[in-house]
Amino acid sequence: MRQIEILGDDDADERTNVLRVLVPFLLCGLFLVVVWFLLPVEGWFFLFVMMVAYVVPPLGRESIIPLCILGGIPWWLTAFTIVFLDFAGGLFMAWNFPLVLRIPRVGPWISRFVEAGRSFLDRKPWLERLYFVGLIAFVALPFDGSGSIVGSVVGRMLGMTKAEVLSCIVIGAVIGSYAIALGIDWVVNLIPPGAGFLVSIAVFLLIGATLLVAYRNYYQRPEAEA
Repeated sequence: MRQIEILGDDDADERTNVLRVLVPFLLCGLFLVVVWFLLPVEGWFFLFVMMVAYVVPPLGRESIIPLCILGGIPWWLTAFTIVFLDFAGGLFMAWNFPLVLRIPRVGPWISRFVEAGRSFLDRKPWLERLYFVGLIAFVALPFDGSGSIVGSVVGRMLGMTKAEVLSCIVIGAVIGSYAIALGIDWVVNLIPPGAGFLVSIAVFLLIGATLLVAYRNYYQRPEAEA
């Protein structure tokens, strides 16, 4: 497999470097302007808070998407928002990877999540052999450490090009986000309209607890068999 030096990158002049930093943020600003015409003011501010919560750890799409849908954001817009944020994050990492690693606290934070991703790939060696499909699965699956930032790092560790990594991030984000959004929307439609917000939260907590138990049993089973 190709090997790419993680700390290395192609040279660029100062103006290009500034554009590489600003463009992902400008795209997010443009997205918020467009959404302003699609949602009421309260919905727009709620979606903005959820976007910030998704970017700042530890919340992932498995938490943000249900909260957005319960908060009244359409499932399709919720899923597209998460996909867009993953695209913007992947683009930022592709262009500014060496810069990000030099940021205090951010660099060590990325390193911790890289270890989580590396541990996941070690448990699933067949994913590493199918590195393109493996990275898509890594981004799509809702577990701690997945997403555009760590996905970018893992992709570079696997020797993938920037275009390959960004493609995997977008495809994985589409699969993961729309699958969760459709599932949550289906569950919401099963809840009676007059049930109330607390009943809806209780249903989602029950579903979440069931999935958590299944997840823990799945990963503890190999240890017990060993």
